[in-house]
Amino acid sequence: MTKKVNYGILENIAKNIIIVDGITRSGKAVFNSLVPSLNNCEHTKTMTLLENIIPAISFGSLDPHYAKALFKIQFNELIYNNQISRNVNFRYDDLSGIFKYKEPDKYFKRLAMKDGDTVVNDLCEKTYFFPIRTHEILVNLEHFNMLEIDYRMIALFRNPVDVIHSWWKRGWGDRFGNDPRAFTLSIEYNKKKLPWFCLGYEEEWLRLNPMERCGRTVVDLVERSVKQYRKAANKDKIYLVKFEDFLTNAGKKMEEIAMFIGTETTFYTENLLRTELRLSILDNELRKTKLSDLKKRSDPSLFDKITSLSHEYEKNFYGLL
Repeated sequence: MTKKVNYGILENIAKNIIIVDGITRSGKAVFNSLVPSLNNCEHTKTMTLLENIIPAISFGSLDPHYAKALFKIQFNELIYNNQISRNVNFRYDDLSGIFKYKEPDKYFKRLAMKDGDTVVNDLCEKTYFFPIRTHEILVNLEHFNMLEIDYRMIALFRNPVDVIHSWWKRGWGDRFGNDPRAFTLSIEYNKKKLPWFCLGYEEEWLRLNPMERCGRTVVDLVERSVKQYRKAANKDKIYLVKFEDFLTNAGKKMEEIAMFIGTETTFYTENLLRTELRLSILDNELRKTKLSDLKKRSDPSLFDKITSLSHEYEKNFYGLL
């Protein structure tokens, strides 16, 4: 017999969470160091559990009140541990590692800190910002908001042609359900494992070739993200970023992001803008090659849908601004 439980919601010490979100391969890596370069910002972290719990809530298979209680604990623990360098990423080349942070020495010094109430008091009395890099949270924003997290979101979009082609190059048309390093929630259909976002069109997805799977899925995720943003009551908590516009006007955009978060840029920000963005170059000729690849490997109706979505993105950013 199932018993209804009223879960207790703990005091929140995880304030000023900055969710840096976007569909996989939309360019979030640009912000791994840039957002933490802002004043009082900690280094970027990831939270795979969050990404995989939200879809379950959207399916109705998980109690939102339980998830709310769970993530109050999860975020409190994450932020507390961060302040004493427990579970901090010390891998040198990882994008979310502290060596990509403006002041990595800070985390080495924190290793000597004693845990206890002094850490909690420090979190309550001072202002810190905690960037968390996520995937596909905006897709289910209304369900994410059920958790009542103290957050602001930087929501990143990129031309869908580039996203789809990048998915295909990365093998995402085949890897879901087959690769143990694909840390994405799966659903089972006819004894096959599919990514959670295929729920509702499983049979169709299985018939598609790898490129078509990438195209069909990205189009669906973009449309769901746009729909969720349009209906959101808390748009003031979401800063929309068009990846291509950011690359061409990064200095101004970082000033806007800092103001949106409630902090300031630093000289670390200026240095990173001169160095990090060299790795991200806009290439319209390359876009033509990607379109050619898509056309050769996609059903004409799907290709038309992709090009139409790309045109809408370039023309008016899906009418979001």
